Amino acid sequence: MSDQNLKREGRDPREVARLIGALVLLGLLIAFVIDNTREVKVGFVFFDHKTHMIYVLVVTALVGVVLDRLWQRRRRH
Repeated sequence: MSDQNLKREGRDPREVARLIGALVLLGLLIAFVIDNTREVKVGFVFFDHKTHMIYVLVVTALVGVVLDRLWQRRRRH
């Protein structure tokens, strides 16, 4: 048997661990989204707006990522 045939017969344990980890993370993400579907009132400087909490969390995370990247770029120069 060639090495290719051996690789096809059994999976690499690291590959299985990555797959299980990805499935666990996907399950947690789905549970997080389902748990945060209720509407909340968000206060901006001049007005209030009702939206789903998951959108608030996603936008907040994205703003955090953008600010982090800008801060890292500023520190490098």
